[in-house]
Amino acid sequence: MKKILILYLLFLNIHIFAKDEKINIPLPNPTIKVLYTIPGADVNASQEIFEIKPTPEFNIDGIFNEQIKTHPIIIRDSKCVIIAKIYFSYNNNGIYLFADIIDKSPGLNKNTKENINKGDSIELFFNFGRMYHIGIKAADKKELWNWTLQSNVDRDDTCYKKTKNGYVIETQIPWHNFMMGCLCSLRNKELEFNVIINNLQYNNKLIKYKFCEIQDDEIEKGCRKVVFR
Repeated sequence: MKKILILYLLFLNIHIFAKDEKINIPLPNPTIKVLYTIPGADVNASQEIFEIKPTPEFNIDGIFNEQIKTHPIIIRDSKCVIIAKIYFSYNNNGIYLFADIIDKSPGLNKNTKENINKGDSIELFFNFGRMYHIGIKAADKKELWNWTLQSNVDRDDTCYKKTKNGYVIETQIPWHNFMMGCLCSLRNKELEFNVIINNLQYNNKLIKYKFCEIQDDEIEKGCRKVVFR
């Protein structure tokens, strides 16, 4: 009888300890749905890439007062003089850009739609599964064009201002202009990326300053990598 009692107490003690021990197993969140799959290799830390980090809110007023967490991209001319400093960020509402451009003849652009890159303007290239080509007209009468979708950019928030050295453009472009509704599979992927500054001179000569120097017939390929953190 004593042996049975001892065995019972031993079993009860083991059962109590086993019951009190907690094992944390991460469970999937059923509310999260992956809506889009963005191709791109996982980030390789040894490669030189341009990072874009999020910012909660933006005030689009042509004044750079946002707390951007990454350095700007720098575009130089053939003499290594800085032509442009461009800051990028994003949030749930879309991609953000603040560009400070050196231009002796700012605001020269009377073109519209697919021709806005024939005057003062900024061209953006992002490969979100396909290469999206966006143009931002640098003139008092604002216009943004999406060559990929062959339409004007929808519901952007854009401000253009002349400065003593050229002009600034501040804009936020909603995600649906890139046929995306969320950032589910976009973060931490290497994506092709490029920027072009178009500068129309008073003599009607158009000069293109490229973040990544490639031939015009290869422009859709992109040549630099960007990662949204």
